[in-house]
Amino acid sequence: MKKLAVLSIALLVLTTLAFAEVKVEPVVAFSGSGTLTWGIDLDSDPMNTGFKNENSANLTVTLVSKSTETKGGGEGDMVYGYIALKDMSLVLNTDNNFTSGDDDEAKLVSVPAATDSDADGEIDQYLIFEDNDNTVKISTDIILPPTVEAYVVLGPAKWFIYAAPDLKLSYADDLEDDGDDYWAEGSDDGDNVAPNPDGDAGATGIEVAAGPATITALVASTKDWTAAGTYSIAAKAALAVGPATIKVGVNYDLATGGVLGLGGSAAVTAGPATINAAFDMTTATGTPMEIRAGAKLALPDLLDVTADMAYGAGAAANWGFDVEAGAALKAVAGLDFSVLLGLWDLTDTLSWGVKTVAGYKVAMGETNYVKPGVEAYVSSLAGADLRVALIAKIDAVLIPNTTFTLQYKDWDLTDSPSFTGLDRAFTFATKVAY
Repeated sequence: MKKLAVLSIALLVLTTLAFAEVKVEPVVAFSGSGTLTWGIDLDSDPMNTGFKNENSANLTVTLVSKSTETKGGGEGDMVYGYIALKDMSLVLNTDNNFTSGDDDEAKLVSVPAATDSDADGEIDQYLIFEDNDNTVKISTDIILPPTVEAYVVLGPAKWFIYAAPDLKLSYADDLEDDGDDYWAEGSDDGDNVAPNPDGDAGATGIEVAAGPATITALVASTKDWTAAGTYSIAAKAALAVGPATIKVGVNYDLATGGVLGLGGSAAVTAGPATINAAFDMTTATGTPMEIRAGAKLALPDLLDVTADMAYGAGAAANWGFDVEAGAALKAVAGLDFSVLLGLWDLTDTLSWGVKTVAGYKVAMGETNYVKPGVEAYVSSLAGADLRVALIAKIDAVLIPNTTFTLQYKDWDLTDSPSFTGLDRAFTFATKVAY
């Protein structure tokens, strides 16, 4: 019955598209892999060892391509409606969760992250088909609805119908690389932006192109007409002239005691060099603000050099002054080498880190290769003791469709008291992929 449920969904989607007179040209894509990893926890006593089997599989049938669009009126019309449907797909993958039963009435339910069986820390949604207490639970990943883009063209202007335009003004981002626990883990807010509606929000606006400039006026409500809400307004402008790009924006929350937001950015490219600067701020409590400036020198097939600095202040982002500088070597074929230095919270308790990545790919024919590599992190967070992390591995493709990976990780070579968790591990993995 679960197969019937999936088939019914597919037929329903196809029928709906047919009545909508949308051109359907299905495209099928498949990928999959199987991996066997043997590992040792070098810090356990006695040492823990064992195998881990993992797999992935993904089948995607794209029903509506990126080019599916239509616009009303005839050739040369200045006023018409435009709509585009993009990337509607049926997807079957290893994350889909099925239980057997009969399909009768379908409803959408959400499974809280704390009780989700796959323990991925995310709220999952499922379609539930229920009849006499028997269920078919189908992950909504199976059906990916199309992205809808709709607006009314008024000569040189666009009137936004869907999706709701964004009133945020976020021009200056934070610097710290918090993607892993080797690098600094700061408290940078990264979202010091002017107010934006939430809840049952709706928004519209007009965008006008005037030569090298694009000007946008926006209005949004925090609720629809079924509940009491407030409005926000915004104006944005972008100008591209020669090597320079300039963006500015302002918005205001019309609620009592409303909050004003301001922001802007500028970038200039001259040959291999690019210089940029940006800021954003609001009049909210504490007057949070961010200022950022940076430069990049890109020398083709030789070297990339970057330098960035950022300052943040206010109740929402009390993170001080940060500086980062790095370089990546491009001159040697097959060689990956980069260094990044970070100095964070210079106006408070200094944190610093150095990240080095190196690897060399030795080709052994058209597809086979061996690539040894290493990542090293040296850091001190908020004046804490020195911490050194090391990842060393060798990737080898020696036979078709198969990758062997030998890896050693030490999260804390210096046994830093400020770090807790798994320290050292050795693994050997074999992955067969399509």
